[in-house]
Amino acid sequence: MTISNNRLLLYKNLEQIIGNTKLNSIKLPNNNRLLLKRECDNPFGSHYDKVYLGLFKYYENLGLINPERKVLETTSGTAGASFVGIGKELGYKCHVAIPKGVDRAIIDLIAINGEIYFTLEEDYINGFPRFLKDFLPRNKDFMFLNHSMGEKCGSAYTNNETTLSSLEGITKEVLETEIKIDFYIPAVGNGSTILGPGRLLKNLSPETKIIAFESFQSAVAYDQINPGKYKEEFGINPGTLPKHKLRGTSYQGIEFPHIKNSVNIKLIDEVILVSDKYIDKNYFELTKRKDTKSMPHWDTEIGSEFGRSTRAGIQAALEIAKKVDGKNLLVIAYDKADRYNDY
Repeated sequence: MTISNNRLLLYKNLEQIIGNTKLNSIKLPNNNRLLLKRECDNPFGSHYDKVYLGLFKYYENLGLINPERKVLETTSGTAGASFVGIGKELGYKCHVAIPKGVDRAIIDLIAINGEIYFTLEEDYINGFPRFLKDFLPRNKDFMFLNHSMGEKCGSAYTNNETTLSSLEGITKEVLETEIKIDFYIPAVGNGSTILGPGRLLKNLSPETKIIAFESFQSAVAYDQINPGKYKEEFGINPGTLPKHKLRGTSYQGIEFPHIKNSVNIKLIDEVILVSDKYIDKNYFELTKRKDTKSMPHWDTEIGSEFGRSTRAGIQAALEIAKKVDGKNLLVIAYDKADRYNDY
């Protein structure tokens, strides 16, 4: 099945306004340079604009969805805003599952164009599998787009290649500037901004180092790359501390294929753990140790116009810049601060 000419025109109009975001250059210590890819300037506020433009077009071209069919997504925040924004432009009725307790600003933004279902706050994103297992059999007229995973193969899920190919656009746009990228510093998240842009970047520029970052509380990729090291180094298991506020970077409990496969193909050279004042406090209360104090902290004034993951990425870049000289460090500006409540 192919998309009608009228629908193709809608997609073409969106393709003209999504992507080709600015690449800001900022001086760092030791003659290094931060390259900040402003995906936050996309019309619906993040890199997920690329993803959902690709997903809607892909499933519509297969004949699996049309504006008469309800579409569903799960999100910890930013993905949901792009999902409902793109969906509205294409005439879809969008439904979103999101954990209670997520920042009010993002919930209000999603609610403007979509219907929300709340999962338990204490479960965070780990509540999604239970929600879907209950919801989808009772609502067979819904199509779950599932930007984080592809089809199930045996007991595991495959990559969502539509998501990943959409995010390769970030790499293509950066490399069009002909600037050499020495370090790419993505958030772990569900792994899509590691695997999508990262594998193409490594293919075209094998010398580029990929150093991912995630919250100390969860350390999903860190633990997969260094089995047992976290417990040995910090005295607790990953995910022991209360739920962190750095949503979108990682969370223990769901085995995202994009993370697992990034680890399996050795795409990630290193993982930087990021803390904040509350993680410091919770960790000290539990262990009477201060290991997290020396980690990069996202809750600083640097990059305050941006959302938390971007600020964490900037701090990770500053950490790397202490150890190298004359390098270009690429960080994605995922979204802006107006999607988050005051800490």
